Amino acid sequence: MATESNSKRYAEEVDRISNLPECLLYDILSLLRTKQAVATSALSKRWKLLWTKLTVLDFQHSVTRNQDIGNNNGRMTFTHFVCNVLLLHKPLPVKKFRLALDSFDDSIHFHVSSWICYAVDHGVEELELLLLFRKPFELPRCFFGCKSLKIVTLYGDIVLNCPSFVHLPNLKDLRLGSQLCSNEDSFRSGLIGIPNLITFFIGRVRQDDVTTINICHPRLLFFCIQNKVPFPFKIEIDAPSLKCLSFFDGSGQDSLTTNIVKATFNLSEHKQQADEHDSCGHLLTELPSVQSLLVRHTKVRSLRFVFSLPMLNILRSLQFDAKCCKWHILPRLLESAPNLEKLILHKVDTDGPHELCCWTDPPHVPKCLESCLRIISLVKFKCWEHDLEFVQFFLKNAKVLEKMGIFTGLLDLAENTRILKNFSELPRGSSKCELFLLNGIFSLNWALFITLYDQTDH
Repeated sequence: MATESNSKRYAEEVDRISNLPECLLYDILSLLRTKQAVATSALSKRWKLLWTKLTVLDFQHSVTRNQDIGNNNGRMTFTHFVCNVLLLHKPLPVKKFRLALDSFDDSIHFHVSSWICYAVDHGVEELELLLLFRKPFELPRCFFGCKSLKIVTLYGDIVLNCPSFVHLPNLKDLRLGSQLCSNEDSFRSGLIGIPNLITFFIGRVRQDDVTTINICHPRLLFFCIQNKVPFPFKIEIDAPSLKCLSFFDGSGQDSLTTNIVKATFNLSEHKQQADEHDSCGHLLTELPSVQSLLVRHTKVRSLRFVFSLPMLNILRSLQFDAKCCKWHILPRLLESAPNLEKLILHKVDTDGPHELCCWTDPPHVPKCLESCLRIISLVKFKCWEHDLEFVQFFLKNAKVLEKMGIFTGLLDLAENTRILKNFSELPRGSSKCELFLLNGIFSLNWALFITLYDQTDH
């Protein structure tokens, strides 16, 4: 009797999770895929119906990888599973609906449409679709009138064919990694129907029928486009509230008409004629009010910097990511920014081969070095000869420099100290300049893009 009592007491002590409040159990189950959450119904009577009240539904299945549902495999079994879950689910709001599915059978499009309609009918706030099909999937009409949607992520074989009337009043975050639209009018009407859009990401991974991407939106704050399609296209932006623009691997003629205070450009090299870089110059020409700029130039081959630069009189912060053999571009950027206050220099691919002529002092010292440049951050710099020549130019000519931070990327404390000592021995043009080691890397990338969004009052 004592043994049975002890065993019962031990079982009660071990199963502490079941004694948690139901609201906390729902939060735990929401972290699981729906298939795993349903499986918990076998644990005990209390767990039997918990999953039917979840507000997060996450379905993932791959026919090509032979994933199984139950004792059978194949598409129909997964279809029956999802349908049964939605049938038994309590009539509660759905905060997030996620579906990741790849299939060779296009007849599943009907079921996917019905599942999306279910989520819409139950007030879904976040919708994430990753669909890999042979035939592109078109979103059901109910999607374009969903008032509850706040975040939408679409990846894969999805065509965003917008009807003439789109009404998504609460959508603030839209991420498209799929085929855009069958025509440009559809794309334009879609944006008009999203009046409160704040963040917009476009990832072009395959050719579509959109040759001009027209971003006309009064409230858009953050826009990022990553293009991997070799076909030319045009970008037109009219977004007076835009604060951050990220543009990677663009091709064709790009045109911007907007008031932008933060911008990111990637100077990519193409096998085509060099005049493609004129489009990058045109981008900067159309950004006279930019305050913070990231220029990334990291390709292997040497490249002539062919485009002309405008005067960026309002530019205050510049980050330049490049191989050491690309430093000849920097003086031209600095000459175009007479009021620059902060400079971040990120040397990439430091382990690769280096060209002999990595840095040559320009004939004229840029104005910003003599009058307003106060902070310089050096990322991945060491004690190579070209590094010392490069740093010496800035320490000698930056007359009002206050801080120079150095992040070597090395874990060896002795080596970091040696690098700092060598830099400290270089002559300085500013008596206020302090040198110190940084313990973190400065990088204006998509992570910072999202961080900036999170810190904005929206």
